[in-house]
Amino acid sequence: MKKRAKMIILTIIIILWMAFIFSMSAKNSTQSANISGGFIYNILNTFFAKFRGIDKTTQDSIVEGLQFIVRKGAHFSAYAILGGLCFIDLTVLDKFKSKKNFIIAFIIAALYATSDEIHQYFVPGRSCELRDVMIDSFGALTGIIIVIVFSKLIKKLKQRHISQK
Repeated sequence: MKKRAKMIILTIIIILWMAFIFSMSAKNSTQSANISGGFIYNILNTFFAKFRGIDKTTQDSIVEGLQFIVRKGAHFSAYAILGGLCFIDLTVLDKFKSKKNFIIAFIIAALYATSDEIHQYFVPGRSCELRDVMIDSFGALTGIIIVIVFSKLIKKLKQRHISQK
């Protein structure tokens, strides 16, 4: 695939991913709690037979206790994907050195995290929290690092394969 086509496709994917993050942030507190609570309930119900045998009040209490972890994990994961995608897109652009790609991708994701939290301030029942910006930014950093590690691993495997021929 040509470089320009890759860049266009990656940029579209990034914009769609940002739109997904925005749409999740636009949900009010009740909708957001229902999504994360439903996700937790389905996981527990599917993989833990004992959970199915517990009374509804206890189930709700367990789900509520896990919501904070799941929600922050979702923040982290969403921005890990965003950071990784931004880094890949910049790498395909091939205009900057790897260090600059790293910094630019991180800045894009961190600025988006900041704007996302400001957006949540205006959503009923949601809040703007510095902690979430930090979680999102650390997620972006992790996503970028994962892409770099996998890129280097793939490069080494290709070099080994070529040298074995």
